[in-house]
Amino acid sequence: MFVRFWGTRGSIPVPGWRTAKYGGNTACVEVRTDDGTIIVLDCGTGARGLGDHLLRSAPQPLRVHLFIGHTHWDHIQGFPFFGPAFHPNTELNIYAHSGFHRRMEDAMAGQMQYSYFPVRLHDLRSRIHFTELDEGFFRIGEALVQTQHLNHTAPTLAFRISSHETTLAYVTDHEPYWKPTAKGFHHPGDQRHVTFLEGADLVIHDAQYSDEEYAGKIGWGHSTVEYATDVALAAGSSRLALFHHDPAHDDATVARLEAIARDRAAASGRALEVFAAAEALELHVRGSEPSVALGNVMAIRRPPVAGKRVLVVSSSEAEIAVIGHLLAADNLVFLPTSDKRTALECAPDVAPDLAIIDGRLSDGLGVELVQPLRARLDRPDLPIILLANEATLQSDFGVSSAPDTDCLAKPFSTPMLRTRVLAWLTRALRPGKDGADETISPGIPKPAPPATAPGADAARADVGTAAGYADTLATMPLFRSLDREGVLRLVSRASEQVFTAGHVVIRQGESAQYVFVVVSGLVRVVQSTFESPLVGQVLAEIGYGEVFGELSMLTDQPRTATVIAVEHTRCLVLAPDDFMHVLQRSPDLAIGLLRILAWRLTNADRLLARYAPDPLTGLPGRRAFHDQYQRLAAGPRRRQSGVILLLLDVVHLNEINDRFGYMVGDEVLRAVAEALRRAIRSTDLAARYGGDEFAALLVDAGPANTEVVVNRVHDKLAELAVQRGLPVMVQCAVGVSCSQDPPATADELLWEADEDIRCK
Repeated sequence: MFVRFWGTRGSIPVPGWRTAKYGGNTACVEVRTDDGTIIVLDCGTGARGLGDHLLRSAPQPLRVHLFIGHTHWDHIQGFPFFGPAFHPNTELNIYAHSGFHRRMEDAMAGQMQYSYFPVRLHDLRSRIHFTELDEGFFRIGEALVQTQHLNHTAPTLAFRISSHETTLAYVTDHEPYWKPTAKGFHHPGDQRHVTFLEGADLVIHDAQYSDEEYAGKIGWGHSTVEYATDVALAAGSSRLALFHHDPAHDDATVARLEAIARDRAAASGRALEVFAAAEALELHVRGSEPSVALGNVMAIRRPPVAGKRVLVVSSSEAEIAVIGHLLAADNLVFLPTSDKRTALECAPDVAPDLAIIDGRLSDGLGVELVQPLRARLDRPDLPIILLANEATLQSDFGVSSAPDTDCLAKPFSTPMLRTRVLAWLTRALRPGKDGADETISPGIPKPAPPATAPGADAARADVGTAAGYADTLATMPLFRSLDREGVLRLVSRASEQVFTAGHVVIRQGESAQYVFVVVSGLVRVVQSTFESPLVGQVLAEIGYGEVFGELSMLTDQPRTATVIAVEHTRCLVLAPDDFMHVLQRSPDLAIGLLRILAWRLTNADRLLARYAPDPLTGLPGRRAFHDQYQRLAAGPRRRQSGVILLLLDVVHLNEINDRFGYMVGDEVLRAVAEALRRAIRSTDLAARYGGDEFAALLVDAGPANTEVVVNRVHDKLAELAVQRGLPVMVQCAVGVSCSQDPPATADELLWEADEDIRCK
């Protein structure tokens, strides 16, 4: 395995003579396996030099696998300058954690918005594929890649790459869970970390601070050289590269920390080669042990976390408020209790997916609640995070024997707690655990148990399900004003439904049957004007805590729009009678719903005013054509598959109006619009561009298709003129413009097509 460092710095690039030896560029490492697979670890500013090198020396066409540990700027800020991304003969596969709210693609595109950079992500000409990861494994060619959550202030993954008998571990932006003692690592997180590194031939590890510096940096999400050395020794690794150098450290400081780490390794009596990573340093790594998967869970998945239930047990109102705000930001259901007794009483009804327990409660120690809570729920693997003083945790709790128990020292870092919560919730959704319900087939309802279920156990299950639904709704702003009785009435006949991306939840024109509440995910409301889906107007996107389907129920009319799942989406499905009953008895709920409807109508009016179809032909107008061109042309530009733009000018329309009247002229325009619609595909775009002008954009098409399309337009127009009994032969002058590399706007193609008409 070949390794070269292109960027070794953390946080921010620091070029200059003071950092010339170890480098000032931010994180970027090139890895090549024996079968020629190219892997790039992170895309800091070092990626610019790497990109130039690959374009000069790597075999073409170029195929690159880019692993992003997390999307803090120092790990992605080199991407807009990564040369291969601009070349059509590059296939760029990007792998990264799914994060909290934003897709990986959206996070990468954010720094390439026009305000910050002249080239947008969707304008890049390479073939880019995004893959979102979680903990687990996957394979690239002959390489086995394994991932694990790190202890950082944002969701962050470590990568363990094994090819044949060689293993490399890339572990940066990670903070110790606890400081190790002479007896070893006591926190389950640190023990899991050592296991992940075990036997690696090369460990590239975060080593931003010294022990002295770390005392003032706790909660910042980075390691010390001492910790990096200790975990590498404990894992039995052969070589350790100290990485992610602090921007305040000059070459002399990095060299001093390197010496400290070497002395520490030598004092252990074990064989570990330690060195500080430096830009342009090249390594040939060879191992002797075959690679073994550390688990059986695929990393290529995106477990839905929003809507999961978190039980918080704390006697501190301030702590409850901080944690509640944190959980609400991630659309998690917040279930606060103040003591052990209450927690044990309510736990079966609320069915938490995770518990956060303060170390000191009003009726005893928090650790005393751990086993009884798991027993009460019959969940021996229920993830639990304990919050307490670090010294107390290590001496009293003895949590090292409980792999599903985490410990976070107080005062805790809010971002750190946030990432711990995410990590545990995604681990809890592994196959075979309670998250298996998330694999429900799209659109298949998951009904609540019937109210008349025989036996006490079935009755309790029904009550527990309804209570869980009620807890979910009670945290949503729209329903917070309801008392417990009202929320329970609302969910008395509710069920849960899961939809995959692209699934049509409700269709325009259907009769109203249910009201939907989004628990997690996102849906899009589209109003169609005619058959082609491209001219369906997007009216709104609806996410967590919002309702849809209520309008047709309130008006007792068919659905006025289609609702489509944009991503994996969970909904509570409410019976309309229950919804109306509660709505009529709750002024606050009615006013809240009225505000939502008023906002949606205002937004819809604004959108329809901008994109309203031409009332005569039903086609989009000039403004909509230009806006939709930018979206539609992005794909062919990336794929270099080309577009065709047709410009149609109705011949002698003024003479037709003068001779036969405007009613006939209008029929001519409708016939041209219909002929154009029938001649192109549903994936293409047609518009009325002016009084007697029409435009069409055909995507993934080239010059060879031009004659066929133009002839089809003429044939359809002649056919429609006869069918509709028009008293005149309808003719159109057609201008054509083709481009394998579509420009950013349609103006250039429209000008060329217009010139084509003039030259005929």
